[in-house]
Amino acid sequence: MKSRLLKLLMVFVMFFSSFGFLEAADLRIPEGTLVKISLETPLSSKVNKKGEMVKFSVVEPVKIASKTVIEKGALAQAQITEVRGPGKFGKNARIKLKFLFVMDKKGKQVSINLGEESAKINKQEGYAIGASAGGFLLLGPIGLLGGAFVKGKHVELEKGSKLFVETVKK
Repeated sequence: MKSRLLKLLMVFVMFFSSFGFLEAADLRIPEGTLVKISLETPLSSKVNKKGEMVKFSVVEPVKIASKTVIEKGALAQAQITEVRGPGKFGKNARIKLKFLFVMDKKGKQVSINLGEESAKINKQEGYAIGASAGGFLLLGPIGLLGGAFVKGKHVELEKGSKLFVETVKK
């Protein structure tokens, strides 16, 4: 009787685990997990305004213990917190983004930002235009001073531009 119950239990576990029903109930995404994202729509200091939401999609699946926790194509979102047009003396325009979240495989929002590690990798990979400042992405750093009649340039970031962000605790 015991062996029959044990066999039945084993068949049950094998059957349902093959469909992913018995995945680890609490597979947490560690703080600092890197996520590579791609811009879904172009960004421009000519067009975009403070407060607008900016959509990104995940470029590569994120795996923890060989289980996918964030799928390729998952939504990531940021908000524009500042837009400054080009100025005199060669000051370029600037767009400041605050990264908000990425959606995990279970449909939950995981907080993200541009942390120290992701900023370092972005610089090495040549992905980000700008710098990290307290979890924000600054696009279009101040240009060289060129005189009162030299006007800076607008910031333009194409759809498909890639960068790394990292997960954070709420």
